[in-house]
Amino acid sequence: MSSIEKLNNIQHADIRIDTGHSAELGDSVMFVPVFPNEMRGLQSCYPLLIYKDPGEGVFHAIALFGFEEGENLFLHDGGWQAPYLPLMVQRGPLMIGFEKGDSSGEQQPVVAIDTQHPRVSMSDGKRLFLDEGGNSDYLDRLTAVLEAIHMGHEQSRQFMALLEELELITSCDFKITLEDGSGNTLSGFYMLDDEKLQALSPESLLKLSSSGFLLPAFMMLASQSQLASLISLKNRRLGLIPATE
Repeated sequence: MSSIEKLNNIQHADIRIDTGHSAELGDSVMFVPVFPNEMRGLQSCYPLLIYKDPGEGVFHAIALFGFEEGENLFLHDGGWQAPYLPLMVQRGPLMIGFEKGDSSGEQQPVVAIDTQHPRVSMSDGKRLFLDEGGNSDYLDRLTAVLEAIHMGHEQSRQFMALLEELELITSCDFKITLEDGSGNTLSGFYMLDDEKLQALSPESLLKLSSSGFLLPAFMMLASQSQLASLISLKNRRLGLIPATE
């Protein structure tokens, strides 16, 4: 159950946020959506693939954390085994809500909180507000994260639309083989077509570049090398290779 409320320093004055990472805190997810404005940081940590929403039928860039539903191989001893946290993980129980503005009647973004989120506590974690009612440094940082997500949603829509236009999205199946010989096939995802990207006409390359999406495209390609690292994490989790290897 969720309970979404507009964040304020009266009703939520004493709320704290648990910043650890565990299944109990809601981190057992196979992947999360990611945005072009964070792909430079993401590409050295996670395989960046593309997922087609079955309901909306639209493409989203995602960071892959595991090979089966509910598996996050980056979780370990209450922490996260990667130097960069995707924006959608950083935000925790906070999100962008919308309310009607003044006379214009236009929807305005506001900071909202899911008070039923497992990270929300009245006793442990980082405070959102100071005793005198001002924002804590932690809340200021999360507000910046939410602003980046807000911008990222529109960037992602434009990015995926351009990749589709240039026919750069292709379905993919990855054969995952573990150290004990067992394995399975990771399917249902898409990726950038490396060969087609390399063969783009100067006009198409200019279109990608002038839109600001040439770098994210190459970051997604570069991230494919992280699949091997993710397989190593799986092997360690199963005890098939030493944890220090």
